[in-house]
Amino acid sequence: MTKRTSFAEPGVLARLDEFRTLRDGWLEGRGRAPSPPGLDWLSNAFDHRYPDDLSPPYVYPTAEGGIQAEWTFGPWEITLEIDLDNHDGSWHALNLETDEQRTREIDLDDAKAWDWIANAIRRLCEER
Repeated sequence: MTKRTSFAEPGVLARLDEFRTLRDGWLEGRGRAPSPPGLDWLSNAFDHRYPDDLSPPYVYPTAEGGIQAEWTFGPWEITLEIDLDNHDGSWHALNLETDEQRTREIDLDDAKAWDWIANAIRRLCEER
């Protein structure tokens, strides 16, 4: 059974699909294109593991060939830098009012990691 999230077509998945058109050198001659298998993996992970009830992140390609997901909740700026080859991520949450920072390395092949992301986002939303 395939779960389809409410943001799948107009949001994250469509944006990830757009990144398939990038070629090496896309960023002033130096950006590495995201790998198609990596984009397939990340699209599937978001589609199946990211909860429907949470705001979707904004996603961007990185110069290193990865993806960066970003959320903003009140004073909190959250980034998740995703390595498409290793299927892991670097979580960073920064409170712009207090300079409090929270970081974590995450194995995105682990379903529990996606639960942790969802719970962390919910907690930060409550702290606004």
